[in-house]
Amino acid sequence: MKILKAFLLSLALCSTAGVNAQKVFASAKYTQMCSYYGEAVTGDIHAYKPEASAESAVKNIMSVIGLKANFELRAANVPNAAAVILKGKRYILYNPKFMANINSVTGSDWAAISILAHEIGHHLNGHTLDNVGSRPQTELDADEFSGFVLGRLGATLADAQAVMGTIASIKGSHSHPPKSDRLIAIAAGWNRAGGNVVAAQPVVQIQPEKPKPVAVVEKPKEVAQPKQVLVQKNLTREERIQQSAQYDKNIASDAYFRHDPKGKYYLTVKGNLVQVEKDKVYLVARLVRSNRSGYKMMLTDNDKTNLYIDNGGALVNESGSTVGVLKARR
Repeated sequence: MKILKAFLLSLALCSTAGVNAQKVFASAKYTQMCSYYGEAVTGDIHAYKPEASAESAVKNIMSVIGLKANFELRAANVPNAAAVILKGKRYILYNPKFMANINSVTGSDWAAISILAHEIGHHLNGHTLDNVGSRPQTELDADEFSGFVLGRLGATLADAQAVMGTIASIKGSHSHPPKSDRLIAIAAGWNRAGGNVVAAQPVVQIQPEKPKPVAVVEKPKEVAQPKQVLVQKNLTREERIQQSAQYDKNIASDAYFRHDPKGKYYLTVKGNLVQVEKDKVYLVARLVRSNRSGYKMMLTDNDKTNLYIDNGGALVNESGSTVGVLKARR
């Protein structure tokens, strides 16, 4: 965890790097990027050498997958972070100020690490070779890679999904998929890594400042008003579970099956397919990477029965028949 501490400290240091250390790196209009938000980048890109501790953070990410970096890291004036190829060379570009702020916004010290892992995933999966830029499927691949890396590093699933859960677009765009799909992809990677339920403790813990003494001003006592008693209906266990399933933000998709049209099935952001029946919740299957070409993900149970998920959300059995569908919540 020393690497995490050093990286967090370096982000603040990088934001103060002198302008003289920067130089024109590329012109954005000639650069197709796999950028984190998918926004357009205009004007010249200025890049400079990152702090040694930031480079060490990248090495830490690479160490958990057993590969050497096939790219170079550069701090730059991009909006957030991006994977790019220039003159045949791979680069990861990141905005130091954005990365320094993202941990505070999400409330997780793993946020900036997950963004770096996402961009690294683009290079390692070959997404930048075609010079097209971001696309929904390549973003999901990078999301899954990020979840896998953070699971290996000891982050909880909540930490791995912190950035996406906070700032991702609910509906998505032509280049980036909707939030629910991205959270599921991260969960699939995290589960594949055997992620920890309890995260490793961050080295740096920010202590809140002690409140300054406040002068005490006596106020005249108010006449006590009679308290209003709110009568609330006591929900049964079955009603609580049904209500939670209907509104819970941890539900990514509703699942429907032809053989059980009235059944209540849900795919959670953790990648679990569950069935809710009266006052019971049953684990039906788990989301994993597909073992069949043509399908990115599949659902599998303890009996190794597989349902493959096509691009439209249809659930296809091993015989090729459509048996159900997943409908993402927006």
